[in-house]
Amino acid sequence: MSQTSLLHYFPSKSDLLLAVLNWRDSHTGDGTTLPDPEEALVDAVIRQARFNEEIPGVIELYTVLCAESVTDGHPGREFFIERFERLRRSYARRFEQLAEEGRLRPGVEPEAAAASLIALWDGIQTQWLLSPESVDMAGCLRGYLELVILPE
Repeated sequence: MSQTSLLHYFPSKSDLLLAVLNWRDSHTGDGTTLPDPEEALVDAVIRQARFNEEIPGVIELYTVLCAESVTDGHPGREFFIERFERLRRSYARRFEQLAEEGRLRPGVEPEAAAASLIALWDGIQTQWLLSPESVDMAGCLRGYLELVILPE
């Protein structure tokens, strides 16, 4: 694609970056919806983590853009602010449901568990990108979830 064609579809770097981020979520999921409403949270997280391992280039792009978005004026900043808010709300609802079922460990706050899951996931994903043979992304996520969720 020529630069002229690229500029026709994406008049600014911001437009291009946002399109890339939206493309990423459309291909990997944004983590807020389960394909099967009956699928358990742990199973959904592990399935998504294993899927992410199949697309390291997309995960690398997400990680770099996420890190860069913390700077003022970055074109992806609002995207990530909104994404993390959406993820925290979604996971907090799932943890609240588990609490209502008596499956969340005593003392675990759904909102904190949600924020912690997202932080762990992004952090372990970064470690996996740097050393995939040494980091079990799905195993680490499962370990955290088993700490906060009681078995059935």
